[in-house]
Amino acid sequence: MEINALLCDHAESAEGKLFINGGGVNLIYVQPQPPYVISIFVAVVVHVPYTATNVEHTVAVRLLDEDSNAVSPWAPDGVPPQPPVETVTTFNVGRPAGLPPGETQTLPLAFGLQGLPLSRLGTYVFAIEVDGEAQKQLTARVLVDPRQAGPAAPSGPSGPASIPGLS
Repeated sequence: MEINALLCDHAESAEGKLFINGGGVNLIYVQPQPPYVISIFVAVVVHVPYTATNVEHTVAVRLLDEDSNAVSPWAPDGVPPQPPVETVTTFNVGRPAGLPPGETQTLPLAFGLQGLPLSRLGTYVFAIEVDGEAQKQLTARVLVDPRQAGPAAPSGPSGPASIPGLS
């Protein structure tokens, strides 16, 4: 099976369609102090071959760090660690009457991770599997929102720029 997928600000699957807002996210801005809370959606379209219809399948999305280790949500000191972040769903696409042999069908899915607290900044990978087989990895960097990082150091002269020879 093949998939298309992207990270976005919001996604919803309804009536066989995928509705996406803010698609193509690769940077996630957070507050300057931990926990670093993110909200992101993974939008997926599964291409189901004719021969794979009428069979139950599984899609899993797992959050990994840049070293491919499973990521658990941040937990304050003294609180037991949470299980790794993952979401799994099953699906079974039927064959509608009149579907020509060999025709592929699509199934849109949306996975939301809202208000997820992370313990560190850095690169994260959203690993997507179908039936236990790796299909796609989407990478995003979690970093402090530059508008909240404090005052920036001056980067040049404070007055208007002048070009020699022009007045």
